Amino acid sequence: MNEFQCRVPKVLFGSGRIESLGVLASELGHKAFLAVDPYIDSSDLADRLVRGLDRASVTTTRYSKIEPDPDCFAVDEAAEITRKNACTSVIAVGGGSAIDFGKGVAVVAANPGTCWQYTRRTDHTPKIPGPDTLPVIAVPTTAGTGSEATHFAVFTNPKIREKSTIVSDRIMPRIALVDPELTFSCPRQLTALTGVDVLAHSLEAFINIKASPFAKMVAIEAIHLVGRYLVRTVKDGEDREARENMAWASTLAGIAIAHSNPTLPHALGQAAGGFIHVPHGASVAACLPHIVRLSYDADPASFAELAAALDPAARDLPLNQRAERSADLLEQLFRDIDLKVRFSDFGLKEEHIPRITQIALTGYSTGISLHPKQLDGAGIEEIYRACL
Repeated sequence: MNEFQCRVPKVLFGSGRIESLGVLASELGHKAFLAVDPYIDSSDLADRLVRGLDRASVTTTRYSKIEPDPDCFAVDEAAEITRKNACTSVIAVGGGSAIDFGKGVAVVAANPGTCWQYTRRTDHTPKIPGPDTLPVIAVPTTAGTGSEATHFAVFTNPKIREKSTIVSDRIMPRIALVDPELTFSCPRQLTALTGVDVLAHSLEAFINIKASPFAKMVAIEAIHLVGRYLVRTVKDGEDREARENMAWASTLAGIAIAHSNPTLPHALGQAAGGFIHVPHGASVAACLPHIVRLSYDADPASFAELAAALDPAARDLPLNQRAERSADLLEQLFRDIDLKVRFSDFGLKEEHIPRITQIALTGYSTGISLHPKQLDGAGIEEIYRACL
């Protein structure tokens, strides 16, 4: 067995857990930068949070100008506000974009340089977040990215139309406050897209050719929960059992992907998403079924386990049939949640494919290399065309 390590945040899970935010935040100081998703900011939840923080003697600098796939330059501006207000912690409330935004602010507010300089790229030597990086409390309001449990934060640079990622243990949230009740207001389509992101994280963590036993253990449980509860959650957003289990699946998938690098679906999805500004879940959903169909024969044993996790009835099939069944089940899942996503829906054109292929090969080469099915540039271009 290869060596591996485990790193997870302190996870506080359960309905009603949000009421403990004030006490938790006070342990990290009494001035917090509150990064809030704009949708949440327009609801009464944000006011409830501020009142709870006030009762715990935590004053907040509230900020909600956060776009999907957060802009690295907006992070720089928010970090300056954080410094001016002498904030000692960051509380990030919302989906993956809000949480990633908060992580970026935590880095830039307490370290020299800009957000983009800390992203992992081949065209510069990334700056390394130092020990003064502000502690983060992550409060997810979607069951999706699992950012509350990862040491990743993804940012868009609109000047070059690319995405890149800060990777550092220092941005692992100090506390992940996961209250499934906060996901109940998530719209149907967003519930479907974020649910697919949960599946992509856990699936990619599991099939990664260097996945550790810990990552595979956590990932397969998340896949099992998605197979059992995602359709129910999309069909009935008030289904408490389904919402709770998808919230837990999201956190598990985040833990899994934090211990096992994303592979081909995220590599291609993020390369396209940065270029045409596609929401993260949609960019991965656009290519996930095709990639699974293309890949299952490269590692039949792993894909056979995926199939059994999604549908226990598949366990009775021979290995190769079970592996092929993983692709069938994924396509059926997309039909059951009425999810039809193509790259062309967001403006990707045939002439863009060589450029985003190059972005994928240079910016996401690690993920591509860790996928069971090894592909060159021509193979990647074929995937983009098939998913156009």
